[in-house]
Amino acid sequence: MATKYEQRLESLVNATIEEAIRVAEIPAPTFHEQERARYVERRFAEIGEWDALDRDRKGNVVAIRRGDPKRGRVLVAAHLDTVFPDSEVTIQRKRGKLLGPGIGDNSLSVATILAVGQALQDAAPRGIGDVLLAANVGEEGRGDLNGIRSLCKNYAGQFDRVIAVEGLALDRVQLGSVGSLRYEISVTTEGGHSWGAYGRPNAIQLLAGAITALQPLLPEAGVEPKTTMNVGVIRGGRSVNTIAPNAICEIDLRSDDPNSLATLDGAMKRTVRDAVPSDEGALTIRRIGRRPAGSIDRNHALIEAVLRARRDSGLDAAQFNSGSTDANHATGLGIPATCIGVTTGGEAHTPREWIRTAPIKQGVPYVGRAVVNAARLPRN
Repeated sequence: MATKYEQRLESLVNATIEEAIRVAEIPAPTFHEQERARYVERRFAEIGEWDALDRDRKGNVVAIRRGDPKRGRVLVAAHLDTVFPDSEVTIQRKRGKLLGPGIGDNSLSVATILAVGQALQDAAPRGIGDVLLAANVGEEGRGDLNGIRSLCKNYAGQFDRVIAVEGLALDRVQLGSVGSLRYEISVTTEGGHSWGAYGRPNAIQLLAGAITALQPLLPEAGVEPKTTMNVGVIRGGRSVNTIAPNAICEIDLRSDDPNSLATLDGAMKRTVRDAVPSDEGALTIRRIGRRPAGSIDRNHALIEAVLRARRDSGLDAAQFNSGSTDANHATGLGIPATCIGVTTGGEAHTPREWIRTAPIKQGVPYVGRAVVNAARLPRN
């Protein structure tokens, strides 16, 4: 029989869907999450009765409910930011679906932790420790997990474990944290007029040669440990009739295995340096992101708590996965962490992003149960 807390979670499902739409329609590109953060802070304040409610200098919003000092303390993180620019967003409703940029990644999760907070305050379950509900900044792109990094520093010693929430991950439970290294690679030359200075080195051509030289290093798909390399951004030049004086690309390296990542990292740097002669252009390789690799054991108490919540919510067996989420930073610090989700969908990080609404009926209670189960574990 469902507890009053679980019944309250179930009653909030439709409201959570509407909340997700409101959140998604507030633009929140990385480094510009302020308006969305203010909205979430206001919503937590409306729920009320927190032992602490704060929006820090980074823009993270944290609502804290203190509990049994002998029980576990859990930090629940749902990131505010999206990969999309600061522009107007309209979420479309279609039969059984919501469509629009950021609706699943990660507006639904933000709405879900608000629902969990409401249920905790309306029908608090017994025997749970402290719960810290955080809507954090800086998970995407160049944010480099700066929100969760700040939370782990500022609230160090106030939580024992971390649950990250990603809207599109209902079927998955994260055991592995995919390590990543991200770089900005730039080439600078003297430049000049495309006719009058013809023959001088062209920064775009030099950088293009370096990118092409990386082709033999591309890890093979389908091989374990999975390792990837991707050039995701390239820009440069001044005009069509100017010998380009600058060119920049951004490159992302990832792997389940720290050793494989380190090997690829070294090979990438050597290849790029060899491809750009120093007498033709000035090369700079600048790291712009790092996410640690790591893992949590399948039999860890936190994972068991999550799986018990899945069973009690009527969900199918979990697909264990490795991911690149806010859980990475906690794992890298040696803090037990995982990432779970609320529904299913697709086309994340595109304007065509969509989610299914039906699974949210189970997804919201699942997240709520997982939080309580984790907060009932012994305190570390």
